[in-house]
Amino acid sequence: MSYNNTKFIRYVTSYFDLIREYNKETYNAFLESWQAFLGSNSIMSEPKNAQNIIRTKFNTVLQENLKSPKMVESLRNFINTDTELAEYLKLNIGYKIFAETYAAWDKLVEPIRNSVNRTPSQVIKMDGNFDLLHYMSEKETKFKTPLLVVGSLINREHILDLLPQISIVRHFCEHGFDVYATDWKTPSSISRNMDLETFTHEFLENAIEKIKQITGAQQVSLFGYCWGGIFALIHATIHPENVKNLILHATPIDMENDTSVIGVWARHIDVEKLVSVFGSIPPLYLNLAFLMRNPVEALLKYPTYFSQPRTADEINQFFNIESWLYDSPPIIGNVFLKIIEDIYKNNLLIKNQMKLGDKVIDLKKITMPLLNIIGEKDDLVPPQTSMSIINTVPTKDKKEIIFPTGHVGLCVSNNAHKKLWPEVSEWLTERS
Repeated sequence: MSYNNTKFIRYVTSYFDLIREYNKETYNAFLESWQAFLGSNSIMSEPKNAQNIIRTKFNTVLQENLKSPKMVESLRNFINTDTELAEYLKLNIGYKIFAETYAAWDKLVEPIRNSVNRTPSQVIKMDGNFDLLHYMSEKETKFKTPLLVVGSLINREHILDLLPQISIVRHFCEHGFDVYATDWKTPSSISRNMDLETFTHEFLENAIEKIKQITGAQQVSLFGYCWGGIFALIHATIHPENVKNLILHATPIDMENDTSVIGVWARHIDVEKLVSVFGSIPPLYLNLAFLMRNPVEALLKYPTYFSQPRTADEINQFFNIESWLYDSPPIIGNVFLKIIEDIYKNNLLIKNQMKLGDKVIDLKKITMPLLNIIGEKDDLVPPQTSMSIINTVPTKDKKEIIFPTGHVGLCVSNNAHKKLWPEVSEWLTERS
């Protein structure tokens, strides 16, 4: 048998092994959820609650089952053989051409995406493949310290400015803050050699210097969302003189106790092989991982949501969130690899052992006021992965807000916009 045939057979074998293992764990979770329902008192007293009982139990059990050693190993083997076959068949070259085309197409789409339903903004072109957005507001700027919002690379930054009624950016603008944001854009070929140091040191420093020139301010308040919080935190240790206040929003920092499905999978995937073959992380892998971890919610989301009458505004909000969820750009390989290896696998950031070039990321440099925002029900960045930063940094002015919602809910839920963000803006008001 030839070596090439062996590659194909290994791929097919790993594919069916993954399907078999995943179906087994899903089936076991389904059985346990029905057993839990049949054994509850709700079967007679609250028959309408059946779906909620079954779904809750199913999701809880499946989350545990998907972290089993056999499931994790089958997933790792499939991705490895898929990557090897893609390299042999030159599909990685086709992917790179697709990614380049996608980046070019996105340049045409981005002006529309950044204007429809968004807070009006001025695009400030920067060196490198990113822009700086300066948001315009009819409200008078009250504070001398500008606010720079640092987005994640995994999804688009406009989750923080999705619609006028659920816009964190608009909230800050209406409370008198001068708001800027990074737009990391869609990676193209010129982005492939960029690394974490490029973003956290060079790009953020350039952005802050530009804001200083525009406003005359000496410092900015940094607001980092998800992996953007990692960028903001690292920059604040390298250039603490730039940062007046630091806000971390659903930021993964201490991954030693991360028991989430995505966290467990990330620690066992051969990311280096993915990056060496594809250059960037194909969004298909990420979207499939998100779907696999919660398939019932994905299947029932639409029928459940539309099982009751909805207003036009509610439907618009629902589909805007859905489009954002699956609008995942490729992730620059070197950045993804560094974060997974140093933070998710080896937990170096919280231990003050992470290095960027010759710089050690020392969290003892965080002496500016710190606000840490956590989603109590966040299953992408579980609370325990964010909480320890409060006890690690030496600043005396620090606060933690744990809000009863999930990762996306922190950004778009009506409850968060009624209670959480007024509290955040009050905290920032007192320090700006």
